[in-house]
Amino acid sequence: MKKTINVLVVEDNEYFNNLLSKVLQQSVNAVQPGRNYKLVLHSFTDSLECVKKIKSRELENKDTIAFVDYYMGNGINGAHIIKLLKEQNHDAMTVLLSQSKAIEEKSNLNHPDYIVMKDALAPALCRLYLEQFIENKIS
Repeated sequence: MKKTINVLVVEDNEYFNNLLSKVLQQSVNAVQPGRNYKLVLHSFTDSLECVKKIKSRELENKDTIAFVDYYMGNGINGAHIIKLLKEQNHDAMTVLLSQSKAIEEKSNLNHPDYIVMKDALAPALCRLYLEQFIENKIS
C-alpha cells in the first residue's frame, strides 16, 4: 500500500500559489516515477478554507508538509495556520513564505521548520524541502 503524503500550499496570491503548486507536483512526479507513495496536494488561496480543512481533523497525525504565506487575508496570518497544524500534527513540517525579512523575528513565536523568502529561487527551494520530507518519510 502506498504511503500518502499531504502537501498544503496556503498562499493568497493566486499566481504564486499556482506556480508553487505546479512546481511541487511536477518536480516530484519527474524525480520519482516509480515511487511508493501518493502525493495529495491541497491548495488554498483563502486562509479560512485552510483553517476549515485543518479543523476537520482530516490531516491529524498524517504525513503533512505545509508551505504557508505569512501575510494572508481574513485576519489570519501564517503563524495562526502553522500553530493550528502543529497542535494536531506535531510531526508536520512547515515552511513559512514571506517577502519580508522582518518575518524571521516574528516567526520565533510560531516555530516554522523553515522560512523561505519569496523570490525567484523560492519554488526551487520549496521543491528541495518537499523532496527532503518525502525521503525522510519513505526511507
